[in-house]
Amino acid sequence: MVLGTGGYVSAPPVMAAWILRIPISLLALDVLPSQAVRFLARFAEEIYGGFPDCSSHLDKSSRVIFTGNPIRPEIGNIPREKGIERFDLDGNKKTILIFGGSQGAHSINVSMLEALKRLDQNGKLKDLQVIFQTGENDQGQVSEKVRQYPAGIKVLAYIDQMPYALATADLVISRSGAGVSETLACGLPSILVPLPYAASNHQEYNARSLEQAGAAMMILDKDVNGKILADSITGILFNRERYNMMTIASRSLARPGAADKIADNIIRMAGK
Repeated sequence: MVLGTGGYVSAPPVMAAWILRIPISLLALDVLPSQAVRFLARFAEEIYGGFPDCSSHLDKSSRVIFTGNPIRPEIGNIPREKGIERFDLDGNKKTILIFGGSQGAHSINVSMLEALKRLDQNGKLKDLQVIFQTGENDQGQVSEKVRQYPAGIKVLAYIDQMPYALATADLVISRSGAGVSETLACGLPSILVPLPYAASNHQEYNARSLEQAGAAMMILDKDVNGKILADSITGILFNRERYNMMTIASRSLARPGAADKIADNIIRMAGK
């Protein structure tokens, strides 16, 4: 059998499989499936959806199974104290994890610096600590500007121990690619700032889906600034009822067994 994972390069082998009558399944990582998945859906016996509402963007005849997206098995299985130890943090403070992908996200970095200033001024920062992944371009500038604040702000160009970072987190601020599945697996509330020039604007579809489900808050990249971020952080982390509701919503969307379920379906289809 053949599994198409959504990139344009999957089209030729999937089409060849259809001609040869080899069973086909597809992986739809985002709420809005890629153009390749939308085109190839007519040939697939099954489509494995990373989000429950991706089926609304596919042909009604498509057989979509909400499996969630495959994630690394250690995600959601690292004890918090191990993460606290790894990043040398305080186990009694709330942790904000900020990351914008391997390159960082300049708009989030700039807005977060202003948000930290506001949180310091209103007395909230003393109860918080931050793992701040900036990308290489902004690391120096951000590191310099956060020195004025108390210890507990870790500035990194890249996080190579994401399972441990997520284990420490109480709130995630990030872009909204398919990687948000890792945030959901940890049952974490999030503030999502979609990448504005992502293909077919699929990150905004992901963020809106999670916001509508109550698991996240979305801020468009053109609207993000320090005041909005500071107010959003305060409104989530210092409002126990809202925080708990977002945590429950996040866990309800998580599918930590996605990889096993997809593998079982592949084996079943190949066995035909």
